[in-house]
Amino acid sequence: MSFYNWIQKKIFNTYEEWYIKSPFYDRNGFHITIIDNSLKAMQRGLIMYTQISPPHPINGCESMKAIVSKDKNLINLYLKINNKKYCIPNISYEDTHQIMRTFVPKSILPKEKTYMEIVEEEHNKKMMDSFVALVELLFKDSKLAKSFLNKINLKNIEDDTEELWFKLYNELLLKEKVIELDWKEEKDIFLYSVKELSAGTNLVIDEQLLDENQNIPIWSGKLNSLWTDYVLAAMELHCDTYVLLLLTKEDFIKAQELARTVLQRIAPAKEV
Repeated sequence: MSFYNWIQKKIFNTYEEWYIKSPFYDRNGFHITIIDNSLKAMQRGLIMYTQISPPHPINGCESMKAIVSKDKNLINLYLKINNKKYCIPNISYEDTHQIMRTFVPKSILPKEKTYMEIVEEEHNKKMMDSFVALVELLFKDSKLAKSFLNKINLKNIEDDTEELWFKLYNELLLKEKVIELDWKEEKDIFLYSVKELSAGTNLVIDEQLLDENQNIPIWSGKLNSLWTDYVLAAMELHCDTYVLLLLTKEDFIKAQELARTVLQRIAPAKEV
C-alpha cells in the first residue's frame, strides 16, 4: 500500500484500492460510508445488490456481495473464497452492515460456520432462466424475444447484469414495447404515451384527475389507483427518465420477481 493510500485509509476512511459495484457505483476507491448508503438504498428497494472487492484476496476472499432476498427485509450475502461461492442466507440488514463494515477496515471474514457453499452453475442457471422468462414476458412476442436473446450472451449474467439490462431496455424501446419520458415531461405528452401503451385494453384514462402542475410519479399513482387489472410500471435505470410499460397485474407480479432475480428492478411507475 502506498503512503497516500495509507493516509486515505487511516485518516479519511477512504479505501482507494478497493472496488465497489452496484447500480449506483462501479469504481475503484470509496469512502466507508458508501457501504451504509448502498445498504440503505437496498432496504428502500431502490437497488438490488452491492458488491465490494479487496485489492487482493483476504483469507482467500475475493469479493463480498449483498443481494436483496426474496423477503425484501433480508439479505443473501455471497462470498467468493478460493474460487468457490458461499452464501449466508436471509440475514438482517444490520448484520450485513456489520459484516461488510468489518471486512473492509479490519480484513475480518464472518465465521466459517455461518456460510455454506453453493453450486455456482445452479445459481447462474437460475438467473439465466429468469432473464429469458422476463424477456419473453415483456416482448409478448416469441419471435422478437428469440431474436433479442440470440444477440446477447448470458454466460456471465451476474457480472454483466447492468449491461444486459440496458440492452433489454434499448431493444424494448426500439420495438415500441416501452416508452421513455423525461422526468419533467408535461401532462399531455404523458397522457399520449399512456394511451399508446394502453391501446386495445379498454382502460379508462380520466384526464381531469391529473393536475398539469404535478409529475409522472403522481399521475402514474392516480391512474394505478383507478385500474384493477393493470399496472403502469417502469424499468429502473437510475437516470433522469422514466421507462414506462403497461402490464396486467398478474404479469407485473411475475416481472417484478424475475427482475429481482437478475438483480434489477421493475416497479410501479410512482415508485421509480
